[in-house]
Amino acid sequence: MIGPAAPPDLPVPGPLWLVKVLLYATFTLHLLFMNAVWGGAFLTAVYLFKGQEKHREMAALLASYLPSLTAFAILFGVAPLLFVQVLYGRLFYTASILLGTPVLLVIPVLLAAYGLLYFLERRLREGGKGAAGVALGAFLGLGYVGFTQANLFALLSDPERFPAKYLSHPGGFQFNLADFTVLPRFLHFFLASVALTGLVVAIRGARRLPLEPERGRWQYRSGITWFAGATLVNFAAGTWWLLALPDEGIRAAMGGNLLGTSALAAGLLFGLAALVLSLMGINSVKASAFLRASAACLLLTLLSMVILRDVVRDALLRAAAEPPPAFRPQWGALSLFLVLFAAGSALAVYLFTVLARARRAARKKEPAPPGLSDSGAHPVSPAESGVRNLLPSDSQPIRSPSPSSSGVHRLDDEG
Repeated sequence: MIGPAAPPDLPVPGPLWLVKVLLYATFTLHLLFMNAVWGGAFLTAVYLFKGQEKHREMAALLASYLPSLTAFAILFGVAPLLFVQVLYGRLFYTASILLGTPVLLVIPVLLAAYGLLYFLERRLREGGKGAAGVALGAFLGLGYVGFTQANLFALLSDPERFPAKYLSHPGGFQFNLADFTVLPRFLHFFLASVALTGLVVAIRGARRLPLEPERGRWQYRSGITWFAGATLVNFAAGTWWLLALPDEGIRAAMGGNLLGTSALAAGLLFGLAALVLSLMGINSVKASAFLRASAACLLLTLLSMVILRDVVRDALLRAAAEPPPAFRPQWGALSLFLVLFAAGSALAVYLFTVLARARRAARKKEPAPPGLSDSGAHPVSPAESGVRNLLPSDSQPIRSPSPSSSGVHRLDDEG
């Protein structure tokens, strides 16, 4: 605890189970968009540094969605942040003050990364000069935000260290690197973002397979490679994070709490299923079906990990003798929030749908470069080609070559 005179948190305005469910749902939505942006910026930078035409094409596609996805990530990040403040307000604000300067820098760094994503999209439309460096800068900016959040929430779960943190740096210019859970926590979220983006690339490739088999197959295999590789490494990072927890956190995840143990088992099961299903689709004629199933399993994995994270945090706070929040119903305020959140979510879904349709329409209007589905050969009239009418004056047709003839025939060759 902070001290014997520490004030209690403000009462929760609704049933604790309802606030927890809302926290789980909204934070999972936030993670989906946040991981897509962070992992998308990373893979965009990787593809641009590789520099081949197929890499640049995939990077341009990813970059075209990143600004919009960032807006949705910020939008859906407000609600879970409010619920965290409702449940752990005193601890959250105290940890934020102790980390001080790094936390205050989150907003300007996030806005700078957001601006770089718009600049990246424009740069790629204008030829791509310097785009790799811009993508790397946006990725590093987003990484700073994620790293600071990992420090903040690790400190929030360990209030007994608050006095020592203040005495060591009263000015608040510090991170929480002495906590051994910070690095695996950060890596766990980063690898999850790479895996999610890899799966998106694979889905894009599977949709392209019927029209452009070669390019679609490359995108599919590239995406699956990133997804499978990041997922396998993430199993190790998650194990590292679990073993770095204090004993109370480990017990909550491995037998001491039914919800926590069930969430851990479900996360492992769904994560493994997502990996297996994605690999099964590599040589299947129904790759899209396997990828859709893999995406559903990935979503359930994220939800399971969100629940496990909250259960472990509550176990650590109980071990630190932090009292659970009190309940004082405010049904009017809670109902207003739910109505506004539902309306805002519906509007966000509508805007995302309109954006997706507009992008599809724009791609259909753009002339496709010659490829496997387009040989580049188109009918040309004699007037356009500059070739005069070769038919004789009596309009006798030119005889077609006999089946026995071979080779290439000139236009004026009558056999």
